[in-house]
Amino acid sequence: MKICIICNFGPFPNPYYGGSIGGSENVIKNISEILIKQYNCNIDIYAHNYKRTSVYNNINLFPCPQENKLIDKIAHNYDNILIYSDSFWNMSSIIKHIDKIDCKVSICLVGAYFLQSHFDILKLLKQNINKFNLITHSSITPDYQWCIDNDLPVIVIPNGVDLSEFNNSIIFREKNYINKKFILCSISNFFYGKGQPYLIDIGSKLSKLRDDFCIVSISSTIKDYPYEKLFLKRTKDKYKNDFPLYFLRDIPREDVISALLSSDLFIFTSLKEVAPLVIIESIASGLPWISFNVGNVKELDGGVIINCDIKDNKGYLSPSLKNIDNYVDTINKLLNDETKRQQLVVKTEDKFSWDNIVDKYYELFTN
Repeated sequence: MKICIICNFGPFPNPYYGGSIGGSENVIKNISEILIKQYNCNIDIYAHNYKRTSVYNNINLFPCPQENKLIDKIAHNYDNILIYSDSFWNMSSIIKHIDKIDCKVSICLVGAYFLQSHFDILKLLKQNINKFNLITHSSITPDYQWCIDNDLPVIVIPNGVDLSEFNNSIIFREKNYINKKFILCSISNFFYGKGQPYLIDIGSKLSKLRDDFCIVSISSTIKDYPYEKLFLKRTKDKYKNDFPLYFLRDIPREDVISALLSSDLFIFTSLKEVAPLVIIESIASGLPWISFNVGNVKELDGGVIINCDIKDNKGYLSPSLKNIDNYVDTINKLLNDETKRQQLVVKTEDKFSWDNIVDKYYELFTN
């Protein structure tokens, strides 16, 4: 089976041709590699951040052409097409020209933000729904409910982890010269609404209660996202050196896993999500997590949710001082109570295994 995966930001970073590291990229990476390993599929990935054609792990990587040029590339060459995120920059072109595409197109909605705000394109999608599969990562997320409200057929395929990654022996503390008793780990790239400035508020308030912790912020450079450096700068400018804070950028994947395995709490300050992969990775690491009430976190075990009721007109949470105080108090109590932290640790279930999850994608493609 020949499958085409289309996205804004593709995986497999390499300075020669582009590529990024993030939750979405990791999803695409695992889907691609397991479809090849388990089903001997041929995989092509078209991404806007790829600079030139290349091959990585037997996967063909192509810069994504614009509009009609993309349609010409994909119209007659594939058995299945998977678009990761309806916010893909050429989404409207795909739907407008769906009659030219031979195969069925599956869309991982990842919020369905584009379709919810473009009613003309949604109308075309509904008229041609027999040519599409719609996928959400949870049945409790807004994009799933949006499908139900619009009488759109939808299938749930969750995100997962590669459990073999978590057999990691790299010594994270020694490698990064960390000597504090507790490590609070945060992993997220600097996109709008990821909430990294709240790490500064949390760390500053916590430093008034204790001095035995540090915060590690792990992120990757997003070369084709012009605001990334601005959001990083805003976070760094807010930091007043009143607690130890490490900004680790573009570190190897094995070091990211080692950070999770070496930390004491995972703290997630994102203000809007669908199905955050980093929470599942925290669970797989045996690391208790704390998160605002975003995406599908309320259906995940192993952590504590900080409820925040106020949202802006785009649906992003607006944490109050009381919410931040609650966040800090939760961290402080958990650091003081190792038994409670251990009680939060849960065994990673098979439903989070990519091998089982990719089976669902293959079943969808073959049916």
